[in-house]
Amino acid sequence: MNRFGTKCGETIMTTIRQILDQKGWNLITLRLDQMIPEVARFLSAKRIGAAPVVDDNGRMAGMLSERDVMRLVGELGNDITTRTAADVMTDLVAFCTPESTILDAMLLMTNKRCRHLPVFENGALVAIVSIGDLVKARLEEAEFEVASLRAYITS
Repeated sequence: MNRFGTKCGETIMTTIRQILDQKGWNLITLRLDQMIPEVARFLSAKRIGAAPVVDDNGRMAGMLSERDVMRLVGELGNDITTRTAADVMTDLVAFCTPESTILDAMLLMTNKRCRHLPVFENGALVAIVSIGDLVKARLEEAEFEVASLRAYITS
């Protein structure tokens, strides 16, 4: 077995769980009533591109991204100060589970045109993965495959 949990010669199928175990399961959320200027400062301070918006019971209501905020600025200018996360968020259109593979998640992101996927386990929101997380993991897989092939050829 290698570090990806596969035997030599098997296709690597890294799961979202494996990515989150390395990256961390930290979940940063927004509230429905958060004002957009506060959301923009929050996303910038945390250096993240999007966050799930949750209700008072912690259930996910939608996603809010920097792109959503910028779209609103383009439409309303300074009038964004009266808007909340609930006004701007995108309804949930895609999600994955910890057992989803990188390729499953990438395909979903491509088809749904999103760059962040909420991760649900047993009906509960547990994490978020970004396209950057998936690309990084996929590059590590490819590097490992190349190294394994070189070792096989030279042995």
